[in-house]
Amino acid sequence: MLNYYIVCNTREPRVFKQLLLRNCRRYDTPTQSVDILIVDGKIRRIESTIDQTDTDAEIIDANRAYVAPGFIDVHIQGAGGFDILDAKPEGLKTISRTLAKFGVTGILATTVFQTDHKNEHLKLIAQTNNKDLGGAHILGVHLEGPFINPAKKGGISENCILPASQYELAHIFDITGKRLKMMTIAPELPGNLKIIERLANQQIIASFGHSNASYEETQRGIKAGICHVTHFFNAMPALHHRSPGPIPAIIENQRISVQLIADGVHLHPAIIRGVYQCISSDRIICITDGIQAIGMPEGRYVYNGRDYISKDGAARYLDGTLIGTALPLNQIARRFKEFTHCTLQQAVDTVSFNPVRLLGLENQKGSIAIGKDADLVIMDQDFNVDMTIINGKIVHRHS
Repeated sequence: MLNYYIVCNTREPRVFKQLLLRNCRRYDTPTQSVDILIVDGKIRRIESTIDQTDTDAEIIDANRAYVAPGFIDVHIQGAGGFDILDAKPEGLKTISRTLAKFGVTGILATTVFQTDHKNEHLKLIAQTNNKDLGGAHILGVHLEGPFINPAKKGGISENCILPASQYELAHIFDITGKRLKMMTIAPELPGNLKIIERLANQQIIASFGHSNASYEETQRGIKAGICHVTHFFNAMPALHHRSPGPIPAIIENQRISVQLIADGVHLHPAIIRGVYQCISSDRIICITDGIQAIGMPEGRYVYNGRDYISKDGAARYLDGTLIGTALPLNQIARRFKEFTHCTLQQAVDTVSFNPVRLLGLENQKGSIAIGKDADLVIMDQDFNVDMTIINGKIVHRHS
């Protein structure tokens, strides 16, 4: 099915089947300007100059702005005044469209499993068609829990935590359909290694998190199938020279990727910089762990039945517990680049290629190449987004 582009500043609106981006600077080769032709939602041509007479396309002059792959947030709970937990179709649309304003083209809808509810929010995601959202696509579900350690629950409510249960896991599989892509789990708890093995066998990402595991318990979890870490350093034991805990076990295993909330609040800039210097940047995935306050004014909101305050880019319950960020993903990437002094390409990769590879979608997304999905962001070097394109369709254009 073709994507059409309508320009309304002519006497009669003209319908376009193609999109031509002129005069773009690639994020990975910024000294070169290229033209990119998009046809049927895919990147068809990338050349130094494409003759517009060869195409029937809407033409966008990027004026030497940067073009990058669309951003992917694998840990995002809400935006625009709505949370995934609200279980409202209009809420998912608002979240999707709000995030697109910040260059996000795909997400893992991150939420919890409520042990005393019907989990309508999970059923809604399983039934949602991305074509109806109008913004960032839902690439799957990331469940934080329920098999986590109550001692490290952070902002997760007690009614969202369970001991290991193959029956409950089967129930989760049933209500999420095939959309469960990641589960955060604590490997040290009885029965959880079997859960991890089952997740890995089903090609669902088993992510270490909300855990009180020792170094040895973390190693056993990795051996069972853990391949990723939820918000590294947050909701886990700190490093100690005689009781090292999970942090060195994670750092020394080259196949483990880690999430960083690189806002300078959840993690001190020195920690962010230290992680960047200790491990290869292709193991780092920047996330928001954002909630409904993204794209909203500062103020008081409610998450999972509890009041919280959004201020200075951070969200905290009234008791001071840090529960997420109010910064969108483009600002997280900007801060990561600022704190680490990495290259633009490395910063972009932490929110594009690295999460795409984690999800096994690198043949479709995450880089600018012929045949890939035309999920693109036009921006400046500070990640200020001018335009977001999803499947070749402009879903956000800065006014």
